[in-house]
Amino acid sequence: MINSHAHLDFDSMNIIAENAVAIVPSIGKQNWIDVQMYPYFALGVHPWEVESHSQQDLDYLEYLIKCNNPIAIGECGLDYLKDIDKETQLYFFNFQLELAEKYDLPLVIHSVKATEDIIFLLKKYPKLKGEIHGFSGSEVQAQQLTKMGFYLGFGLQITNQKSAKIRQIIANCPLEFILIETDDQNPNDLQLVAAEIALLKQISIDTIITQCDNNAILLFNLK
Repeated sequence: MINSHAHLDFDSMNIIAENAVAIVPSIGKQNWIDVQMYPYFALGVHPWEVESHSQQDLDYLEYLIKCNNPIAIGECGLDYLKDIDKETQLYFFNFQLELAEKYDLPLVIHSVKATEDIIFLLKKYPKLKGEIHGFSGSEVQAQQLTKMGFYLGFGLQITNQKSAKIRQIIANCPLEFILIETDDQNPNDLQLVAAEIALLKQISIDTIITQCDNNAILLFNLK
């Protein structure tokens, strides 16, 4: 079972089951080295961290991408819920979009209250692919992104009955564009996410796991 977004390095207690695979994204220079201890890692600058990074850091990020073979660029993106300068966020996100195009790597995207801008920017790079992790946009935005070939990641939030909008999006979204994740929560709860999607889509959990695994293998070119 493939966890498409797990911050395993945040907590030394986060040890995944033997039969599980996790993609571990970085958030900035503070853990670019740490995430490389995992077989599948991504390198990027999270929108929460942009104000503590410089152009020199972005240049070093490119150097690491060239030398160390990450499977993706990220975690990067936009977060308009936070009081972080939008222009700075946009500069860092655009820079990482260019890196993804240059090195032919998928993106791991964080998008909060910013999905319209994310879609607008991604349309400038039609060859790019990736995951919108912890998807929180609208049904229309979900349809736009999947038509562009992007995958939507869902985590433990979907088990909350109050998350009606997202649960409905899952019910309607083609399974071929769904990824499962735990983000910064217990990675061994991934089965709960798969079980909830199975319930919402009225499909067996084995089918959910198999298809979501295949989606992750295809997107991230996992060997």
